[in-house]
Amino acid sequence: MSDKLTALLDLTRVGEVRTDGEFPELTYTAVIDPAFTIGPKVHGGSMQMIVARAARRARDDFAAASGEASTGGSDIVPVAIASDFLSAPDPAEVTLTVSLRKRGRQVTLMRVDLAQNGRTMVSSSVTLARHDHGTPHHSAPTLLDDTPVTPPAGGIDVHDSPVGKVVHLGEALDFVLDAESFPVVRGERGEPVVRGWTRPKGIEPDADFAVLVCDISPPVVMNLALFGWAPTVQLTTYIRRDPAPGWLRFVATSTEVGPGMFEEDHLVVDSTGTVVAQSRQLALIPAEHDSK
Repeated sequence: MSDKLTALLDLTRVGEVRTDGEFPELTYTAVIDPAFTIGPKVHGGSMQMIVARAARRARDDFAAASGEASTGGSDIVPVAIASDFLSAPDPAEVTLTVSLRKRGRQVTLMRVDLAQNGRTMVSSSVTLARHDHGTPHHSAPTLLDDTPVTPPAGGIDVHDSPVGKVVHLGEALDFVLDAESFPVVRGERGEPVVRGWTRPKGIEPDADFAVLVCDISPPVVMNLALFGWAPTVQLTTYIRRDPAPGWLRFVATSTEVGPGMFEEDHLVVDSTGTVVAQSRQLALIPAEHDSK
């Protein structure tokens, strides 16, 4: 991954496994660079990526501490991350406390609390299992079927656009929005649908990166002229497969934009068109519009 992504996932273990509670626990620290922020606060998908990495690291550390082999092999990886966002941390050091709820040959369950300055910011449940392999039994058409594999010349490079003044991820990854599905940049309105392309700088995408991509789109309600911070209440991400090399394509959509909340779904496919990851989040309508 890029230097910033590599540093983000460089966890430091603090102490040994604690067994004095109901479940075994381990603690790690990580340092979040300002590149992984939306405005002044840390991007939700970046936090989920750190949480998933902590769960995967803890799985092996728990096994080693118990004197057992890592049950099920190294292909047991995060496949579902469900996060409740209690507060928004600043880009700085965070602490991740991981508790082992279940360890099995096919499914392992962890609880990961991300805290800053002694306060829990994000509380997550992480399920680890094997990724899908082989040909799907069924694949339905998606809104990405006609999206080019690579960004066209008319795409919006987020890092060099006005959006980049708020969304700082372009410092760590290549990020291009589909101009046709983001009419707000032309002062127009449209459907709550945003498409785009992304890849880590200098290296091919992997499953860790796909977690971040499941929360990468600007809020789709921007196309409805609803601007401002749209706080995430809950985000659930499914990682289905390791991506093939090349750009990842994503589409973010919403079916119901209510007066106070909206859901936003991400679908992520790789360069072969194969589904890599999916997510759904519940978010609040930007504050300056919630009473209008």
